[in-house]
Amino acid sequence: MEKNQLMLTEQAVIAGLLSRPGSVYDVSGRLRAEMFGNQDLGFVYRSILSLMDKGVGIDMLTVENEMERLDKAAYDRLNGLSFLSEMLVAVRTDHHIVWHANEIVRKYLLRFLSAKLQEKQLAASLPDAEVPELLKGIDDVTDRVRSELASEASIEDAGSVALRVLEISYGNQWRREQGDDSCIATGLSEYDALTGGLFEGELTVLAARPSMGKSAVALWMALRAARSGKAVSFFSVEMSKDQIGTRLLSMISGVDSACLRYKGTNEQERGLLGKAQEELAHLPLTIEYCGSDTIDDMRAKAMMLHKQGKLDLLFIDYLNLINIGVAKNTLQETTDLALGNIARKAKLMAEEMQVPVVLLAQLNRESEKRPAPHFPVLSDLRNSGAIEQVADVVTFVYRAEKYNITFDKNTKEDLRGVGLLLLAKNRNGATGIARFRYNPAMSCLSDYSASLFS
Repeated sequence: MEKNQLMLTEQAVIAGLLSRPGSVYDVSGRLRAEMFGNQDLGFVYRSILSLMDKGVGIDMLTVENEMERLDKAAYDRLNGLSFLSEMLVAVRTDHHIVWHANEIVRKYLLRFLSAKLQEKQLAASLPDAEVPELLKGIDDVTDRVRSELASEASIEDAGSVALRVLEISYGNQWRREQGDDSCIATGLSEYDALTGGLFEGELTVLAARPSMGKSAVALWMALRAARSGKAVSFFSVEMSKDQIGTRLLSMISGVDSACLRYKGTNEQERGLLGKAQEELAHLPLTIEYCGSDTIDDMRAKAMMLHKQGKLDLLFIDYLNLINIGVAKNTLQETTDLALGNIARKAKLMAEEMQVPVVLLAQLNRESEKRPAPHFPVLSDLRNSGAIEQVADVVTFVYRAEKYNITFDKNTKEDLRGVGLLLLAKNRNGATGIARFRYNPAMSCLSDYSASLFS
């Protein structure tokens, strides 16, 4: 009975991985192929891990191909994945896969512990048995089990942490001196002066009211990072790939996106657009539409790109439209709690892959109820407590023109075509305001002090 239950648990894990490949990243850090009680299922899992390590997409076909490559005899004996056909029909979800994986680990450790203790019992029955040696052997066994139970070592000496911080800092300084900075510049110098750019493992929340230009700012940052040689991916829940492509072409060429959509283009504009397309073809910039994706789906896609060496910076546009994905018969989360959970998972993505993640978000209407100039504050973020706590940087995109404010009453500065990035939170630095310039279509940005098309 116990053996049958273990088999069902192992089958549930394999079925979950084949139905939702992204789940492999939830279990691969702790579950190993040799932990499976059923060697055939362990072989399938080993093939899945092999694909993950190579950055290859996981599906029925690729898993079968990898099985054949790893062990042709075993593949032929099992006839690929056909021995799992009934199970795959019965199990079509990855729900509880982490719990099932932990149960496999627990059963494996119990088998390991039982076998090793039997060995020690046999050794203790020998005439020449030495008690200190037996005790040491038992200690070694228990230490091994304890290390397996702790999936990751999380406790460190302060001195070791400080040494690592210094090594990272000095290494980054050396790379900067060599012209290879570990942080990623946004192309907006006043903002980079405040933040230092976008840092590995950090989550930046870029928020604004609708039509304020947060997507345009994010695309501009993505384009500038790709131009510097960084592998950038832009995940959008709001815009299709073609819409993003239109914006990028307009941003590079200076041709109004309306000309591409419905006004038409002349010969000169088509020449500029052709050059823009050629530039995009050579940039390490990928685009993905994630209209129905959950944050876990996005994580799986990002992990795949990262394994392939195609991800140095990730943009997600935007938080409030991401599919919450609450399952039936589970406790319904409030939207605010769900958004906070998505932000936490985005931060974990940044830490897992050690890349900057920029998460766009929409603000509520409270800022528009305030007197002019209607500056937003952190509490304008939905579920502001959770998002504010988890984010390393929170920046608001603000354009005075949206409120028909065309000049600064104090400085008399002309505010037409001038946008602000309001740095409301900076975990590792100062807050402040950075200016930038934009064209009427909000398709081209530049430094405040520079020409718009320089």
